[in-house]
Formats: sequence, structure tokens, C-alpha cells
Amino acid sequence: MSTKKENIFVIDDDKSIRWILDKALKKAGFEVTCFENADSVLTNIQKREPSVIISDVRMPGKSGIEMLESVKREYPKIPIIIMTAFSDLDTTVNSLQKGAYDYITKPFDIVETISLIKKCSRNIPSDNENKKIELSNNTSKIIGNSESMQDIYKSIGKIASTNVDVLILGETGTGKELIAKSIHENSERKNSPFIAINTGAIPTELLESELFGHEKGSFTGAYNQRIGRFEQASEGTLFLDEIGDMPMDVQTRLLRVLQEGEFFRVGGTKSIKVKTRIITATHQNLQSLVAKDLFREDLLHRINAIKIELPSLRNRKDDILKLSESFLIEYSKEYKTSLKVLDEDVQKIFQKYYWPGNIRELQNVCKYLSIMIKGNKVLAEDLPKEILEPAIEVTETKNWSSVLEAWILNEYDNKSLDISKNINDIFEDTLIKSALRLSKGNKTEAAKILGWGRNTISNKMKSLKK
Repeated sequence: MSTKKENIFVIDDDKSIRWILDKALKKAGFEVTCFENADSVLTNIQKREPSVIISDVRMPGKSGIEMLESVKREYPKIPIIIMTAFSDLDTTVNSLQKGAYDYITKPFDIVETISLIKKCSRNIPSDNENKKIELSNNTSKIIGNSESMQDIYKSIGKIASTNVDVLILGETGTGKELIAKSIHENSERKNSPFIAINTGAIPTELLESELFGHEKGSFTGAYNQRIGRFEQASEGTLFLDEIGDMPMDVQTRLLRVLQEGEFFRVGGTKSIKVKTRIITATHQNLQSLVAKDLFREDLLHRINAIKIELPSLRNRKDDILKLSESFLIEYSKEYKTSLKVLDEDVQKIFQKYYWPGNIRELQNVCKYLSIMIKGNKVLAEDLPKEILEPAIEVTETKNWSSVLEAWILNEYDNKSLDISKNINDIFEDTLIKSALRLSKGNKTEAAKILGWGRNTISNKMKSLKK
């Protein structure tokens, strides 16, 4: 007795896409029905319910998202995969939150796509099924079509409708707070407060009070009762940036709040219960901090339930020009200046530059250009000096050590009697210069980048006569 083949609906106005999927799916053992528009699907689905639907977004007539909504109302258990060449955060999050099983971008890998359809055909319920959440308009602030950003969009779409704690990792300036805010604004908590706090920017003695509040008279200067950030964000989201800089004693209190959902204000005796979602972020390696006894391992496990790793700007070069265009438009409106356009040579420079400060640095450069240059076209000579300097990338340890070896041999040939001291001075001088460049001259931030204390970097700068 032959087994009935599972039927897959393929919807795309592109004939070549329909042909490729038809051939590949039939070869994989499926029965395939192809449609060039969504309207015909809604008519035919009544005759035979498919095992899986895979649909394009932009088509004549109803869009793939409109088809998704219509099908989910009548046939909520049918897995639907959305595919498009025009990928952005709004479309990705929208499709996932309206019940799509998954979201893929063109050009897609046919082997991976067939594997995904096979998984869908087992009628595994979508993680996002029946999660009807209105998409926030603010997500459009996140810009990028690169492959790495597509993974971020998918994560936001899946995470937003849950209450799970999230850890966002990424270099300084990669947009960690923007991602946290997007998760909040696309969740059921969107009408409650989103409060962001940089734990590394608040003095240790004030951080506990800032987070948990204090009672009147609990310490010198506590003239009134203060409601802490945890209470202010109850039912909403509290974003703790630079969690790696949080003092150990405050980490202990934070862990208790995460485990028990309650705490005491500083100097208080009444337990305060909260329902606050926590999103944390850091540019540091928390596992390394755990090894150095600078971060609690149990706290790391608690906040690390879901992890989002943001790419550096240099690793998403395809997005640089689109981001630049968006920032230039924004600042021309804000500062009422003429809209600046990047010359082709400048575009090449932007894509080649290392961007150590990531998106924040790109924003600042676009702001500078919008305000400072005359005319509409940005030429190479208009750029800040540091953008024109070629970035040095050490791709292999062998390259760096070879240069070091050559330097040592040259010092020996020049009769140097103190090679070790000389190289230590050069090494520390280079470290400090690089860190100060990354921190835009901020010694405290430079010290954090190097893993030093502020006094350490100050003393070394004095000894090197910087």
C-alpha cells in the first residue's frame, strides 16, 4: 500500500523560483502545487489542505504577509515559511509574530530549505503560532540587510513574545541598547516602561540605590524615599548595559532578584515584588571575568538563557552605505542643512575603513559631515583625518611575531643593551595610544578597554611621559 505524499504549496510570482522549488521538492519525495499569487492559494486551500506553505512576500495582489494572516485564521496548524529578497527587521519580525514557522532570504540554499520544509511537514507547531503582537513602528531604526543582521531579526521576532531574560554581546557602539529596545517594543510589555541603565557609568556606592531604591535616612544624603529602577520598570523591561562592570556585591543582589522576583530597598525592611524583564549587555567576555573572579558564574548562567551576539560594523560592510545614507538624511533634517551624498571614492573609503567605534563612530562622522562641509557632495578631502588613515589588520599571529622578531634582531645589530625594557615601553605606549583612540581620549574608558584600573593607565602615561 503506497503512502500518500505530503503536498507543499509554493507561492511566488517568479517563475524560476517556482521551477527550482518544484523540482527539488518532488525529488525529495513531496507532491508540489505551485501558485503565482496568494489569491489563488486561498481558493485552492479549501479543496486540499497542504502540509506546508512556502511563500514570497511581495507579489501582485495579496502579499505573503496578508496571505499568512488569512490562512492562520482558518488553518492555524499549517506551517508557513516566508521568503523574500527584500529583507528587513519589520518584515522578519512581522512574519514571525503573525505565525510564520520561519523566515528565509533569497537567494536561499536549496538543501537547507528542503531540510526546513521536511521539518515543517511533520506539523511541528510554530513557536510563534497565535502570538498576535502588533509590530512597533520604532523597529525601523535598526537598519541592515546583511546576513548577520538577518539572524538578529529572527532572534528578535522569536524572543520578543516571551519573558525570557536576554544577554546581548557586542563591541562598544554596535547598537546593543537599540536591540534591547526593539525586543521590548515588540513584546506584550510594550505599553510599560523601558528603562536603560549603564551599570559601568554609575559609582559603585550609588549603583545599589539606583537599582533597588532606598528608604529615607538609610544613608547620608538620603533625605527622601527613592524608588529604584527595578520598581520603575515593573511589568516592563530593565536594560542593564555593561553588566560586566557591575560590582560583585551588587551582582549578588541582582541574582536574588532574578531568582525570587523580590528585593529590599537600601535600608528597607519590606520586601518589594516586581515583574520586571531583564535584558543585559556587555562588550566584555563574561566567561573570562568569571575565571578572574570578577563575575559570578551563577549570575552568568542566569542571564545567559538567550544570547544575541551583534556583529561589528566591519563585519557587515554591506550595510555601511545604507546606514550612512540614513544618518545623513536624519542629520540634514535635524540640523536643517543640505542633504549630503557620498562621492564614489568616499563610499569605497567608508567600506574599507575599520570603524573601531562601530555604528556610533559612523553616526558621528555623518553628523560632522552634515554640519561642517559645504555643498551636497562629500569628497575624500572632506573626511576626518582618522578615516583616511589606513587601518592595520593583523590577521595572523605569525605576521605580528615576525615583525617583532625582525625588530629584535635589528636592535641587537645596533648594539642595544636593553631590548626588553625598550620593547616593553613601545608595547605599553602602543596599547595606550590605541585604547585612547578607541575611547576618543577618555582615560576611564581606555582603561576599561585594556582591563586596567584608571590609576594604572594614568601612572603608565606619566612614566612614559605621554
